[in-house]
Amino acid sequence: MLPQSGNLLIPDIKEEEKSYQVIRWFLPEDNQKRITKHFNSYIETALDGRDEFEGLLKLMEIFGIQCSYLLSRKDIMDSLKNENFDLVFVEAFDFCSFLIAEKLVKPFVAILPTRFGSLEFGLPSPLSYVPVFHSLLTDHMDFWGRVKNFLMFFSFSRSQWDLLSTFDNTIKEHFPEGSRPVLSHLLLKAELWFVNSDFAFDFARPLLPNTVYVGGLMEKPIKPVPQNGPLALFTTPSLFSSGVYLEPLR
Repeated sequence: MLPQSGNLLIPDIKEEEKSYQVIRWFLPEDNQKRITKHFNSYIETALDGRDEFEGLLKLMEIFGIQCSYLLSRKDIMDSLKNENFDLVFVEAFDFCSFLIAEKLVKPFVAILPTRFGSLEFGLPSPLSYVPVFHSLLTDHMDFWGRVKNFLMFFSFSRSQWDLLSTFDNTIKEHFPEGSRPVLSHLLLKAELWFVNSDFAFDFARPLLPNTVYVGGLMEKPIKPVPQNGPLALFTTPSLFSSGVYLEPLR
């Protein structure tokens, strides 16, 4: 794992012994303070019931800077390349994970920790019966419901474009001209998408063969990872960390 080091929220907690390699990296103190400031502002805005999207964009811009710092760490990136991973696991809302996988030129599997709709990654979405995220519609729409769904689709698409564009400067800085990836296209490159939901919680919608429901997976007891399988890279984001686990995987 490549966690950004920071203080634990519960100081007395003891970290369990890891069965995988962990590489720690440190973000400059100024950047850490900026992230904390923007995150607190975003939470206050959301709790007040105001439109928090502008605050989210500012927070994502800071995450883009954090990602740029990680990609510029030649020692870390060279170490990951030397491990020669077979597969990379990325968390869907950590866009930096997709850039790490692209930089390593490795296939990757994406994990969506929420229900469908919160992120557009290439699934067919017939607007006549698949409600857009936050539209408050169901799969049974009348004419005006479908008109609303159609209009909200453009609003949702614009919002996602704005979020993805916060990493444009990071991509320009770390990928040569002519081979710069488009973040929205990277979402389509995942070999598999694991969705932390269940068909019982979602409206009927078409799925692609590489989309798998794994709802409840986090509730099952954790089993040790076999030590004789191929090597996999796990990237895990949080507010103050962007991690990479080095584990063998069967």
